Formats: sequence, structure tokens, C-alpha cells
Amino acid sequence: MIADSLIARLSTLIVAGITIFAFCATSQQRYVQSFDQPQYVLLKSATVPDLNLYDEFEFYPKDSLLVVKVNHWYINRPIRNDDYNKNHSLKDLDKNVVARLADSATVIPYGKITTLIINTAEGEDFLRFNGGRLDGKFNRKVNDKLIIQGFYKMGVEDSTWTFTSGDSDNVVVQTFVNGERTSVKQFNHGKLVAKTHINTRADTIRNTYVQISIMILVIIFMIRFLIKNYRNTFPQELKLRLVWKWLICFLSPIFVFLSYIGIRILLMDFNEDIFVILASFLFISVVVCPLMFVVVFWIKLRKEMDILLYCLIFGLLCSIWTSCGTLIALYN
Repeated sequence: MIADSLIARLSTLIVAGITIFAFCATSQQRYVQSFDQPQYVLLKSATVPDLNLYDEFEFYPKDSLLVVKVNHWYINRPIRNDDYNKNHSLKDLDKNVVARLADSATVIPYGKITTLIINTAEGEDFLRFNGGRLDGKFNRKVNDKLIIQGFYKMGVEDSTWTFTSGDSDNVVVQTFVNGERTSVKQFNHGKLVAKTHINTRADTIRNTYVQISIMILVIIFMIRFLIKNYRNTFPQELKLRLVWKWLICFLSPIFVFLSYIGIRILLMDFNEDIFVILASFLFISVVVCPLMFVVVFWIKLRKEMDILLYCLIFGLLCSIWTSCGTLIALYN
């Protein structure tokens, strides 16, 4: 009867886990991609769309041309909220804006250079377009004072961007390589007061490899410790009542899950929503519970510390599994 009840519970957990994983995989939530630097596209259009229909756009007509300021863009959930993902969302931005407007607006072919001055609520923007994308020098002035200066390369930021406060005392300089920020420097009265390095997507991939390697080494160390405990105490084993053995098997997934969450937070790689967290808990419960039965009733525990070591090993293995999935997504 106990075995039948256990099988029924495990089957329920498996079905629930598969259902939630399928829901998380198929649901397409919309996320807002904002832009630190101004984003414009240039289109051909004889009419101005109704601004009330598009909360993400601002329109500036120029004769037969239409300058569209893109304040934000709706995307699917990104694997990383970084400049690499932002640049990916900017690919074919002019074509995507035309598709979003769904009116008489058309794209301007690559190679046609257009320079314009746009007066916005933020200031006076000097724009240079290659086709429909920003390409070249960008300036923004407020009361004839230059507050933003930078460069675009077909819609993505390039080289050095300088942001100046109204009193010109505070200056922020951002450096871009292939559209990704690599450093941010803050100056006050011409003196460097702060400098921040920012990881690119390549840096993130490299760091993930390092994290996986460290976790594998920790697992190897723990396994060697367990083997040492086994050899030092064999043939003795940890004396536990049957009810405690069953409790260890059923409660260990909770501790494995907590260790898994702790490791993800330690790696600064925990940004999952509630559905993914619940699915992770169910997956860990389905996998860890049978493994703990093998450990407790077949391999057998030798010391009290073995329980903690096994939970940490399983938590690290789950983290490695998640990190490998993240690597695949980053490469894709």
C-alpha cells in the first residue's frame, strides 16, 4: 500500500511538472526593451499615424518623410537583459516599425543619407540617417548646450558616448564595442570619480564556463569526502529509525531546492518568474526523491554530514544543468 501511494504521488508530481514546464515554454510574455540612447527610424510616409494608438512611438513629420522616435519596444523574455539582447531587438527596427504601423509608411533603402534636426521634449536632436537607420554622429542640445554626443553604426551605439549635465560639472562617458557597453566613467570637474566595467555577452559566456568548472570541482571534492567517510566507517553505517529514513528521502528535495536557489543567487543568475521557480521545485522533487532512496537504503549513510553533502551535490548538479541550458540559449 505504501509503495502504491508513493508511485501515485510521484506520478502526480511528474505530470504537474511536465504541465508547468510546457506552459512556461509555450507562453510568450511581452517584455519592454527600453533604450538609454535615443532611437529613431526614418520612413517615407505622407500621413502621420494617430499617436494615441502607439504608446511606444513619437512622430515627427518632415515633408514626405516621417521620423519615428522609438521610446521602447516589446520583445519576448530575454535570456539576458544586456546590450547584446538590445542590439538583437534593434535588428531591422525600421522594417519592424513599418509592420507595426501597418499603414502607407515604407522603408528607405540603404545608401540614402539624410540629415535632420528634430525638436523634442528632451532637447534639439541632430540626426544622420543611412536609409532608415541612424548612422554617424548624434548630438543633443538644450539651450544651445551640448548634453549628449555619440555615434551610431546602423542603429546601434558605437565608439564613445558623452553625457554632460546642465552645469557641465558632471560628465559620464560610455564606451561601446560592437554595440555593447564595456565601461562607464564618471567625471566631476574634469576628475575621474568612478569607473565601472560592464560584461559583454562574450564575457558572460566565459564567466558561465568558469562557474560550471568551479561547481564541478566542488562536486568532485565532496564526492571524495563521501568516499573517505565510507572507507573510514565501513562496514558501520549511520543508525536511523525507518521513519527517519523515509523523512530524509521525502524532505531532502526541499533542502536541495534551497541550496539550488542559494547557488543561483550567489552566481547572480537568479531572475526567474514564479512559474519557472515552481517548475524547478517539482523537477527537483521528482528527480531527487528517488535518488535519496538509493542513497539511504542502498548506498547507506555513514555520518550525519553525509546528508548535507548529498543535498549540496544534488543542488550543484541542478545548478550545472541550468547553467548549461543558459549557455545553449546564449549561443543561440
